[in-house]
Amino acid sequence: MPESHRVWFATSNAHKFEECKFVLKELGIFPRRLPSKGREIQAGDPSDVAVHAAAEAYRRLRKPLFVEDTGLFIDSLNGFPGTFASFAFKTLGVEGILKLMDGVTARDAEFVSAVAFCDGAARPRGFTGRLKGRLAASPSGRGGFGFDPIFVPRGASLTLAQMTLAEKCAVSHRARALREFGGWFNMRRSG
Repeated sequence: MPESHRVWFATSNAHKFEECKFVLKELGIFPRRLPSKGREIQAGDPSDVAVHAAAEAYRRLRKPLFVEDTGLFIDSLNGFPGTFASFAFKTLGVEGILKLMDGVTARDAEFVSAVAFCDGAARPRGFTGRLKGRLAASPSGRGGFGFDPIFVPRGASLTLAQMTLAEKCAVSHRARALREFGGWFNMRRSG
């Protein structure tokens, strides 16, 4: 395979890598995993975090690669945890977020995923996917990871954790961003 057709996914998250492989396989792209990514900056927009991490990872690894960053924005908590979703999950967990939401009836939330690709030729290229939904009153499901057990996509009755991988990837924020990236990547490598 020509070097221009190779792509690496820089992530320490095995769950994200499995979702990525599932989605990009549909587009004929078979990424390899680098088990780390660039340092993340503190920013309110997942796109800013991903672009910086991709550029930093490329400088270190010198391979065409992409990274993904996700934020969970809860309306009634003024967007918290936002881009700090991973930190909030590690420190508060699902139960901690539910405790913050105790007694709150307005439970609208949005997942935002940003994928950024860097090959050293130019500034990293970013792609975004969004998924609106609401937070469930209690966790349900054994699939997925992170806040999936409490996130119910708009129009659905199941949490992301109750869905199969195929069902989740049909609607998820990450899959949307990956499909945008994959379409662009295929056009770029065929040109």
